[in-house]
Parts: sequence; C-alpha cells; structure tokens
Amino acid sequence: MKKTYIVLSRSNTIVALLVRFFTHKYYNHTSLAFTPDLDNFYSFGRKNPRRLLPAGFISEGVHTGYFGMKPQTKILVFEAELDETEYRLLNRHLSEFKRKREEYEYNIMGLPVALFGIPWHRSHKYTCSSFVAYCFRDILKFDKHYSLTQPEDFYKFNFTKIYEGTAGDYHYEKQQIQC
Repeated sequence: MKKTYIVLSRSNTIVALLVRFFTHKYYNHTSLAFTPDLDNFYSFGRKNPRRLLPAGFISEGVHTGYFGMKPQTKILVFEAELDETEYRLLNRHLSEFKRKREEYEYNIMGLPVALFGIPWHRSHKYTCSSFVAYCFRDILKFDKHYSLTQPEDFYKFNFTKIYEGTAGDYHYEKQQIQC
C-alpha cells in the first residue's frame, strides 16, 4: 500500500472568508501531498502568497508559501492508503498538471456557480477542491461532479486523520495524533 495526504486548511484570506460565509463550513482549502512531512503539496491558489492574483496550479509546503507566512493557519491532515494501481493513477493525473502548470488557472467563476449546485467544467480551470477531486476521480466515488467538491467532502472517505492543529506546529517526526 502507498500513502497520500489530503490537507484541508482554514485561512483568513478575503476569498476564504467569502467561501466560509456562503458554505458555512470550517475548512475552505484543499491540497494533495505524497509525503507525510508535507514539505511539498499541490493545489490551486495564489501563485504569489502576498497577492490574490494570479492564481492557478501551485506547489508549496506546510512551512513555505502562504503557510510559511501564516503559520497560525488551521490544518487537518488525512492519510489515504492506496493500492499500487490507484497510486499510479493519482500520480498520472497529477503529472499532467505539473507538466502543463502554466496552462492552468483558478476557476474564479466556478465558485459562485458551485454555490447554486451547478456543475461547470471549464478547461484548464479548477478550484482547490475540484483539483484534488479530479485527481482522485478514478479512485474515489464522489456523489457529485468534481467541480462541486468542497473541502469537507473528503470527510466521508475512510481516511485516517493524522493531524489537526496549526500549520506552524506540524512536524511529522514529532507529531502525535491531535484530534
């Protein structure tokens, strides 16, 4: 079995505050990692952590990028066990994003449309949660279109919760399960 990690986070950016206002959900951002140290994970968000735009496909770490600037950001980390075939599929989907990273943009128009429950696929445009759901599309069975996925939709899967706390306090070597 191979392990991957889904990181849900609660930031206080303007977009995050708007998302939480309309969804009434605690977490507002989703990322995907392949190592438990979370030194590198993938998502859709700010390409420059200090500016709202441009936004698109990004990689950062739990102590770098936005999280490095805002270590008090709350995170929840799930560990997902995948068989070899599932792991290869997930890596294949992610490789497409990595290979064409400059072609992808954040789906700003998709946020309000999703609030009305309308699935909307826009080529090369994703939100953070729709990106992770899209990468898992051949592995997990979502009960909705990937473009409608929200961070808390990942609760329903049989993942192991390995951490909940601040990004700044996350240290894999020393971590205890803090749930």
